[in-house]
Amino acid sequence: MVFLRGLLTRGLLVTVPILVTFALLHWVFRVLDNVLQPVLRLAFNTVPPGAGLVGGLVVILLVGLVANTWVGRSALRALESVVFRTPLLRTIYGGTKQILEAVVAGQRMPFRRAVLVEWPRRGTYTLGFVTGEHPLPIGGTVVKVFVVSAPNPTTGFLMLVPEEETTPLPMSVDEALTLVVSGGLAGSVQAVTEVLRIRGGAHDDGEDAGGSAGGSPGGIARG
Repeated sequence: MVFLRGLLTRGLLVTVPILVTFALLHWVFRVLDNVLQPVLRLAFNTVPPGAGLVGGLVVILLVGLVANTWVGRSALRALESVVFRTPLLRTIYGGTKQILEAVVAGQRMPFRRAVLVEWPRRGTYTLGFVTGEHPLPIGGTVVKVFVVSAPNPTTGFLMLVPEEETTPLPMSVDEALTLVVSGGLAGSVQAVTEVLRIRGGAHDDGEDAGGSAGGSPGGIARG
């Protein structure tokens, strides 16, 4: 029974991502075909199935060609300046573009490193990503930590945390992002648990030292 369960689990892990990928590609191709089929039918009397898909790919290539020119880049900047001033469009367009740039163009998310923050209560830790630091006039540094939502890494919330209250993780941003986006199903938590173990040991040592120094109330040692 355990052997069959293992085979079923491994089969699901292999099959489901393939099916989801094919379903997504099929949906994209079908949308392109349905949108461009009527347009092509106006120009030609008979349009073979799949012509809309081919036309869509041609349009995408032409858009990419125009976007590489000075006129195309100027038009894109003007369009994005309008889009990024519109709240709803800014969220949808910006998130979609960032995902595509990270996946297709090979660009990375603007995350510098992964850290742990003790939040939302004492003893509970949240994994976040440092996006910047801001020095304080009175000394010290505030770290901007972006806490990613799963499964969409472009949504989440920003935390402003004193640098000394963050715990760096010995793992890359990609490894930490995989762990968060998958909801803990993918990636290794070994680095996180090791950091928490060391942090817990240091905290216990500090409490023991404080208790030894304090002794009994009033600091009077008992004989």
